[in-house]
Amino acid sequence: MVVVVLLQGAVTLATILLPQGFIAVALLIVVAAQLFVLVPVRAAIAWMLAFNVAVALAMQPHTGGTMRLLLEMLPLVGFQTFAAMTAYYASSAERSRDAADRINAELLATRALLEESARGEERLRLSRELHDVAGHTLTALKLNLRRLARDPACAGHEAVALGTRLADELLDDIRAVVGQLRRHDGIGLRGALEALARQTPGVTVRIAMDDELRADGVGAAEALLRTAQEAITNALRHGGAGTIEIRCTRTAGAIELEVVDDGAGAPSIRPGNGLRGMRERVEALDGRLEVTPRQPRGVRVRAVVPARTPGASA
Repeated sequence: MVVVVLLQGAVTLATILLPQGFIAVALLIVVAAQLFVLVPVRAAIAWMLAFNVAVALAMQPHTGGTMRLLLEMLPLVGFQTFAAMTAYYASSAERSRDAADRINAELLATRALLEESARGEERLRLSRELHDVAGHTLTALKLNLRRLARDPACAGHEAVALGTRLADELLDDIRAVVGQLRRHDGIGLRGALEALARQTPGVTVRIAMDDELRADGVGAAEALLRTAQEAITNALRHGGAGTIEIRCTRTAGAIELEVVDDGAGAPSIRPGNGLRGMRERVEALDGRLEVTPRQPRGVRVRAVVPARTPGASA
């Protein structure tokens, strides 16, 4: 895109050689607006300075003096400056808005993860209470009822038999409830990933994962969420991606997260602070991280975390 804009500037300069070509130098206003959006400010200033010097040199023989040249160049440079500043501040405002949206998405995803963590801890506490308190009490009750049933004075008594049957049924029900609660041990990832995707501007994010998939602890869940978050940020910032796919699966002994985008990509990936942070989070859990370019476009980020991680909920 930058090359196209520079080519526009070169064509504008070439028109000066044509009859009445000096009128076309007004197109440099458009070139200035585009350059200050696409390249760093210093580079844009350097290019526009070069273009205007070339225009001044071409116009000098036809202006009849330096003062006349300055008077003719001043409005042109003024309009260029106005267009450049307008484009630059509009672009800065858009980038700031996108950054704010990304921060909001990160906060919402973190809140969803914390809420899921709190629910998981509450389920774990309830299952333990039911198992340890109610289960043990009912077991003691059953033992006492069986002892009564063996007592000759109570043998064959209908109330003792009914109490034994009810205690058996209640203990079975508690075991079933505890088993159901235990099925949801761990931290669910879908809600946090959906919150992250829903609030990410300017890109389509697709999520493919089993609704029942759960990380074994807050550490694993946070590492996977932050990996997805950083992969999305990099795909937008460095690749200009339009579509991002997040896939999360549970294999034998591990949870695998894969983030694939259709951005510009790069022949090789140079690790920055974000990539190093991702790797440190994953490797702290004895996992591994792979970041590879895709063909013909895009980047693939793959994180694998052991299903049972140090410090995970028992």
